[in-house]
Amino acid sequence: MVVRREMYNICSLHLFPFTVQLASMVLTLGVLQLTHLSIGTESNQLPEKIMTVSKEQIERLKSTKLTNGDSVYERLNLVSTRKPRRRTKKFVTLDPYNPPYRQSFKNVNELKYPIPDTAELFELNEKRGTFVFRGQESVAKWFSTADSNTDVCALRFEDDSKIEYQLRTFASTNDAQAVGYIVTHSSHCGTCSSLSNLATYLEYRNLTTVARSCGRNRNAKKIKTCLMNDVGFDEPCAETWTYNILHTTDHCKSICVKHYGFWNVLWGKMDKPHTDKHGNLNPCLQCDENTSGPGFKYVAGRTRRNSGIISAIHRQPEEIHFVDHSLYFEKE
Repeated sequence: MVVRREMYNICSLHLFPFTVQLASMVLTLGVLQLTHLSIGTESNQLPEKIMTVSKEQIERLKSTKLTNGDSVYERLNLVSTRKPRRRTKKFVTLDPYNPPYRQSFKNVNELKYPIPDTAELFELNEKRGTFVFRGQESVAKWFSTADSNTDVCALRFEDDSKIEYQLRTFASTNDAQAVGYIVTHSSHCGTCSSLSNLATYLEYRNLTTVARSCGRNRNAKKIKTCLMNDVGFDEPCAETWTYNILHTTDHCKSICVKHYGFWNVLWGKMDKPHTDKHGNLNPCLQCDENTSGPGFKYVAGRTRRNSGIISAIHRQPEEIHFVDHSLYFEKE
């Protein structure tokens, strides 16, 4: 399985006195992948089952209950930082970007993990012998082998009512199916892997309007609350998105303003293409993807592409991991 570097991120800008407008702008950028949602791709290569999820199925997904969410989160092995962001101290999950993984070295060949291909993801000072990865060590470790990783996240209902279920990470689809589990997305399970979060991704064909309102908030707590109440994410997933917003704000706001132009950003006129003719993301979206993508993917577990969901940004079919979400309730 090839894991693509993708942009899953919502980001916001806090440039007083234009906080509201700029936050709304970048949030819109971040949710481009949440618009026009469907299962599969525009290609005819996919089976009809994968291309259709009914409203009834979405409601069934919402009614389910994950019973081992705490253990799923604990397996991510995140650590706390001595200086958490002031407005995230009461979050139930930890920041995947802080503390960033650091290593001192005498020779660059001594580094514990390979240097990432994307320059925005790390800081390397060979003269001082320091390496800093934009994410916790657990993120750096996972990212170093992500392209060859074959893990899948799968679920099994606890009884015939198909309400309560558990999630479990397997080394392959065959391993999951061999013990009666149904694959729900590629990669390991994380904070957004629940079926209720899947329902949120599937339900809205255009999340831009509701997500913009979340971006107008100036602090983490309000962003999180908005993502829960207005978008529909559960608390752990909403926090993962919020951490991503804050991280991208720190590292990409100047690039986004430069690309779109200050006044275009201010008035929300970001009509430049999301990709060029070769399918490359524009500088703003690419910064978001490169800088915050690995941390988000590692903690969230579920993303749109690894769940078989397409977005407004055109992607090739081979970039999407096809998942048949009708299997959860197929035998009823």
